[in-house]
Amino acid sequence: MILFQMATGMRKFGRNFILAAFALTLVACAPVDDSIGSRLAQPPAGTPPQKPLDAGDIAIVGQEVAHSIMDLPVIADAPIPPLVQFTGVTSIIDKPIDTDPYTELLRDRILLLTREKLRFVEHTLPPYVPPTKKGKSKKAPPPQPVENTTDPDYEILAELRGHAEDEFYKIQIEFVDVHTNEVLFNGLYRLRREASVEPEPDSVPSGDTQAPPAQDMTTPTTTAPAPKGNESL
Repeated sequence: MILFQMATGMRKFGRNFILAAFALTLVACAPVDDSIGSRLAQPPAGTPPQKPLDAGDIAIVGQEVAHSIMDLPVIADAPIPPLVQFTGVTSIIDKPIDTDPYTELLRDRILLLTREKLRFVEHTLPPYVPPTKKGKSKKAPPPQPVENTTDPDYEILAELRGHAEDEFYKIQIEFVDVHTNEVLFNGLYRLRREASVEPEPDSVPSGDTQAPPAQDMTTPTTTAPAPKGNESL
């Protein structure tokens, strides 16, 4: 009887151990949710996660986003270019990273491609004017960006996610109506990690190392004649 109970207990233990191991395997194989802590809109719980589009780098992301925004009816049909605010790229990557390269490249690309359809709080590029033929008139200086100080109608939000050491990150970008908080565009992209901007070294090294002083050229330098050999030949 005791042996039967021991055998039954061992079978139950073995079955439970197998089930636990299978559950751990499923958890290990499940994709990691890197959107935890995001301030942007995410798919409802229980639905498949949004699949990112391969974009290559942040400049290509900016190109895709710019065309998607300009295709929106509220932008394409607007009689006056609406005012947009873009405060920069934020990050929920597991370690602190430098987001400045992403902000600068994304802003420059969007500003360039949407210059006819959007105005930005930061500044707006002037409309593109084709160059005139050489020799007809003196080339005028290029117009400077226009500063906009009124309240924006729309906002662009951008957020990086992933692991700091990975070669590729994800970036989610939203185009939001400021007045209604409606998300008009929501894109998720996979892109290569950008290199951080390193400061250029100074031309003159710091410390005690100095360049040798310049030779004084005011006084000519004379050289003693070489000793003559035996001239009694």
